[in-house]
Amino acid sequence: MFIAISGPIGVGKSTVTRIFSQITGFDPHFETVEGHPYLKGLYANPREYAFRTQAYFLWDRYEKHEHSVVKGSSIIADRSIYEDAIFADVLHRLGSMDDDEFHRTYIPHFKILTDILPPPDLMIYLRANLETLMFRIHRRGREMEKSIGRDYMAMLLESYERWIVEYPHKKLIVETDELDLTCDLNPDWFYLLKAIYMKIINDDIPADSISLSKLKSQYPVVQSRDNSLQVDREIFNNA
Repeated sequence: MFIAISGPIGVGKSTVTRIFSQITGFDPHFETVEGHPYLKGLYANPREYAFRTQAYFLWDRYEKHEHSVVKGSSIIADRSIYEDAIFADVLHRLGSMDDDEFHRTYIPHFKILTDILPPPDLMIYLRANLETLMFRIHRRGREMEKSIGRDYMAMLLESYERWIVEYPHKKLIVETDELDLTCDLNPDWFYLLKAIYMKIINDDIPADSISLSKLKSQYPVVQSRDNSLQVDREIFNNA
């Protein structure tokens, strides 16, 4: 089974990927940030590094996705290849990628690669408002992200919202503004795991969005942590 976690910068994809893998035993695949040869340059000089940054990300995400499919085991991925075009589009709109780079080079390669790949079994979109995203980015304190401004984040968030509406495959949209998913001891995780599982096995959760209140109303019974954790491991391994 292949699950992808999507969402804008700062929404908590890496944290959810890591904790979900710890709870369920899924193999985590993380986005290449450390070791990316152009990413730091992008923040310092977008016009010079934008195309190279996105080209590297595109092929890196393709290789990770292909590996997940070929491996055939239970994998959860921090971000997917489908989101790569969101960042490329924003950079193009900002003037950091010209028409030749974006329309004549990047987009044709993006379409070819995404047409080749089968989609994930489930795309989980983590949604948060702009204030929440800016707070989380500031809190984690990555040096290269200090230059990220509200205008850029607002544009990115708008693009993400359009993208997830148009994404044609199985998806679960989770409102995270009120969720604390930073620790597996938090009860919010039990509700989220139940929602993910129900979406996988019978698709009875609407794709529009699901908030903490909806999660708790749909899945009001949570047993002791030890019992729930054991059940969660078993049902995800057999899904």
